[in-house]
Amino acid sequence: MIKKFLAALFILCLALPVSAKKMQDDEVITPMTQLEKRQFQTRTYETADKPLVMKAMLNVLQDEGFIVYNANPLLGFIYGVKDFDTSDKNIDISKEFGLSKSRLNLNGIKVATIETTANVTEYGKNMRVRVNFKRKLLNIYGNAQFIDDVNDETYYQDFFAKVDKAIFLQKQKI
Repeated sequence: MIKKFLAALFILCLALPVSAKKMQDDEVITPMTQLEKRQFQTRTYETADKPLVMKAMLNVLQDEGFIVYNANPLLGFIYGVKDFDTSDKNIDISKEFGLSKSRLNLNGIKVATIETTANVTEYGKNMRVRVNFKRKLLNIYGNAQFIDDVNDETYYQDFFAKVDKAIFLQKQKI
């Protein structure tokens, strides 16, 4: 009787690690493919007016607090940076970084930045806009402690909703 019990216990012990391993494999989050990222980073606008779209993009970026360091209308390229002082109590950065300021300061983070690049490309009789955002957390020496791409689809949807409005206002000459 004891031998049967020990044999059953032995078999059960062998089976547990296998099932635990299988559960871990099932829970693994696969990284997003480049095509998946590109789909929510891109929007097509029904206009052939590239300067209008470029101006709308610049207006939205500036409204959102980005400093535009480079804009090339010929290439349709825009580069900007938005900086946050993590010690400033009046600024909420949890939406962009998902961390509280106290947690950032505890980890020695003094500056948080979001960099963006955008390109506006003629696409038949339309304009195609692709934008991406990258987050960086910098310590007191200016060294990057953390860098990652913003892969939140709603973040891009919110941004493009503002661009939609800006293009509408530009067309209405408001």
